[in-house]
Amino acid sequence: MYCADALSLSIYSTLKFALFSGEVPVLVYYSHLTAIIVSLLLSFFLIYHNRGSIAAKVIATISIMFSLWSIGDILLWTQIDSRVLMFIWSYWFIFFTSIFALSLYFLYTFIKGKDASAAWKVVFGLLLTPILLASATTFTLEGFDVPNCSAVENPFIINASYILAGMIFAWCVVFGAREYLRAKEESKKKQILLSTVGISLFLLCFSVATYIASIANLFDAEPDTFAIEQYGYFGMTIFIAFLTYIIVRYKAFNIKLIAAQALVVGLVILIGSQFFFIRNPINRVLNGVTLALSLGFGYLLVKSVKREVEARELIQTQKEQLEKANARLKELDIQKTEFVSFATHQLRSPLAAMRGNASLILEGDYGKVEGGVKEGVQTILTSVKTLANVVEDYLNISRIELGTMKYDLREIDFKDMVKEVVNEQKPNIDAKGLKFVVSIDDGQTYKIKADPDKFKQVVMNTIDNSVKYTKEGSLAVSLEKDAKKGTVRLKIADTGVGIRPDVMPKLFQKFSRAPSANEANIHGTGLGLFIAKQIMEAHGGRIWAESEGEGKGSQFYIELPEVK
Repeated sequence: MYCADALSLSIYSTLKFALFSGEVPVLVYYSHLTAIIVSLLLSFFLIYHNRGSIAAKVIATISIMFSLWSIGDILLWTQIDSRVLMFIWSYWFIFFTSIFALSLYFLYTFIKGKDASAAWKVVFGLLLTPILLASATTFTLEGFDVPNCSAVENPFIINASYILAGMIFAWCVVFGAREYLRAKEESKKKQILLSTVGISLFLLCFSVATYIASIANLFDAEPDTFAIEQYGYFGMTIFIAFLTYIIVRYKAFNIKLIAAQALVVGLVILIGSQFFFIRNPINRVLNGVTLALSLGFGYLLVKSVKREVEARELIQTQKEQLEKANARLKELDIQKTEFVSFATHQLRSPLAAMRGNASLILEGDYGKVEGGVKEGVQTILTSVKTLANVVEDYLNISRIELGTMKYDLREIDFKDMVKEVVNEQKPNIDAKGLKFVVSIDDGQTYKIKADPDKFKQVVMNTIDNSVKYTKEGSLAVSLEKDAKKGTVRLKIADTGVGIRPDVMPKLFQKFSRAPSANEANIHGTGLGLFIAKQIMEAHGGRIWAESEGEGKGSQFYIELPEVK
């Protein structure tokens, strides 16, 4: 029943908890227990954070089976009871092939994001059936080697298991490569590549090391040959490292794991694993202190980084919400503009009718009008003209914002247009008693390229703006050329309310008016200069204002390239 080997008896005499013995090579515990800890920790983490994930459940199953396999392998090193050893060996290849099949199952569920079909599961079952049926029979074990304290394996089970493992390994590689080529998104392609490489390295390390150990056992090799198998267990650690990187980098399994957490946990595991092979009590104490310090500082680091990540995520969330709100506001702004355009179009016809009829009444076409009636009709006509100008401003705003403003650019003489506008504005200027000075060289031509109607509106609005906000004093209009810049410039200078420095940057914005403007003109809308600026920019020119301050007048400039 028991092995008579002296080494086995020595191991058995120092055995603790059926697993730990001072006679067992340190590498056995380091390779096995480290892999068990990291795999079970990650499995628990995945299940805890994403219970509904099929891939997480498969990983947990792989980890449990791998842990049982690893514990079984440690028992093979520490136990001398032949019944225990034969029991472990009889189910050895069931665990081996099941881990391979589950690895393929994981790769499918992780990449596809869904459970495998019933057909896939039937195929898995059929592949494992021969191994299951052969377990605990002479097809698996032929006997027990008492001197070496090990089971005698049947070459059939070795060959069958490794042929099946090779098929599944090739299946994993081909499936991963195919899905990689099919993927469209770059992040998805990288996740497929990393998961395929990680699982392939795990299976390769696991199978090659186990195969060498099985062949060594078959040919009664030296005990040191079995040490090669221990390196295969590091394949699980490699796979877990790949999987952790995928979770950190690409938020796989819908888990937000920061790199600092992964690094701290990895560091703690590495330091803790030193206990498996440290024999000196003083070194154990020092390693324990190092582990405690790592846990403390690691906790503080993770807490700090987590705060930063949460703050960054909050900023990102608020940014996305703000972008959505801005998009909605833009949509509403377009709808508002369309409504204003529609409404103002509807107002033009009745206003035109009122204006026309008021003019006819004043001209006596409907009969003689005298006294208070005439004054009343004149007031109506003036108000209608003002309202018509406001409606025209809103229409222009709508066209500009909707991008439907059209320009018919022609070559014109700036001088003629300025004179035309001056003649139209002169009655208003004279009515306010302002001194009016016009400086234009009649012998010069001031050729520019502009839309006559739109550009006239700019000149009209600018001069009209100076007239409205100048209660007394003078108004000067001058036209000149700038030979160096190759431009023609119109200057309108007034002695009106002036412009404060803090108002200047907002002067050409929509609905913007100086605080002192209401004292001079309560009917302004703050649209005239905005429209003028938009039209000038469309012409490739510019309009700007200068002023020494409130109450010190202002100068407006309109500049366009000269046509040679």
